[in-house]
Amino acid sequence: MSRSLICTVGASLVSNILRDEELKKLYEAKEVEKIGQYLVDKKEDPEKDQMFGAEINSIASIVALNYISERRHLHFLVSDTNDGKKVGAILKYYFERSKLAFEKVEVHVVDRLDDARMEDFKRYGLRNLIKKIAEIIRVENNDVVINATGGYKAQIAFALALGQGLKIPVYYRFERFKYVIELFPLPLTLDDSYYFEYNDLFEIVEDEDNLAEFEGLQSMYNQLPEGARIFFDVDWIDNKRYITINPMGQTYLEIVRNSVYNRLKQVIIEKAAAFKFISRNDEGHSLPMIQKYRIDEMLRDFGYITEARVLKYSLANNDKRPYVSIRGDELAITFHTKNGILHLAARTTARDKNELEMIRQNLKDYLADKFN
Repeated sequence: MSRSLICTVGASLVSNILRDEELKKLYEAKEVEKIGQYLVDKKEDPEKDQMFGAEINSIASIVALNYISERRHLHFLVSDTNDGKKVGAILKYYFERSKLAFEKVEVHVVDRLDDARMEDFKRYGLRNLIKKIAEIIRVENNDVVINATGGYKAQIAFALALGQGLKIPVYYRFERFKYVIELFPLPLTLDDSYYFEYNDLFEIVEDEDNLAEFEGLQSMYNQLPEGARIFFDVDWIDNKRYITINPMGQTYLEIVRNSVYNRLKQVIIEKAAAFKFISRNDEGHSLPMIQKYRIDEMLRDFGYITEARVLKYSLANNDKRPYVSIRGDELAITFHTKNGILHLAARTTARDKNELEMIRQNLKDYLADKFN
């Protein structure tokens, strides 16, 4: 039985707060801790009293029905809106101090998950939600359940799809139900051959911060079977065609990646006996950045890279997490820093495509921790 909980978050608590004049004033003044304390002090049953909102009602039901063995770690996924952030803060306060308290409570603001910006919501927000849920599942070693009661309908649907694909228990409380119900995983297995056979296209499109231009990728797209094309959207924007991975495609990617991770986490992958870092004479201006962040030492100490080659450097200022993708039988690594953007190719000790995917995921987590 699991010890941690992922919970999508909606706006039912906001609606309840705004119906009470005193709470409304506190909410508009951003006095979220006072609202949190009001909920902590309430004598009514948090499982039954709808004033607590869908998230508290459903979590209280999950706890009462012993669907989690311990209250160790609670993750809230909130929208990228003022309401989302305030509700997240209220829920965090409540679940740190009430009789339903968890040992650790985290609020994750999902970038661009805002239905007021429809195109952002579709192209980025839902995908970012899927990525974040998958990341939490991996970090928690699958010792987690999903409460998909709160949030946008599309948000609930993809949380359910991801949970079912990864065989993670998903719970939902319908508004008129007295308790949550479990939505059991379907006895189906996804075909991961699409991911490995057409990995280059998946990785190139996913790697694009902005939309990827379709013209340069059309020949790769045309090679896709019909079953794989459903994971991509091709749209006309300002008289030009662009290609993106849609939320269904992102769900597919995360299910395959986490499945590989779970299959191989007990497998011992060979460590690198030696490491070589190769810079380029025509990219010599990258050296200050490499030296400042000790990128060569960092990649050597990771332990599974045998050779790293500098491909390109630019002075663009883009401070965010490093990105790691698969290109053929190598890894493509991009470092985004305030001192520039550095692109490298890396050979690893992987013996097959599954081990390469495992190394990619481990390197991604390793670098995220280094640049946190």
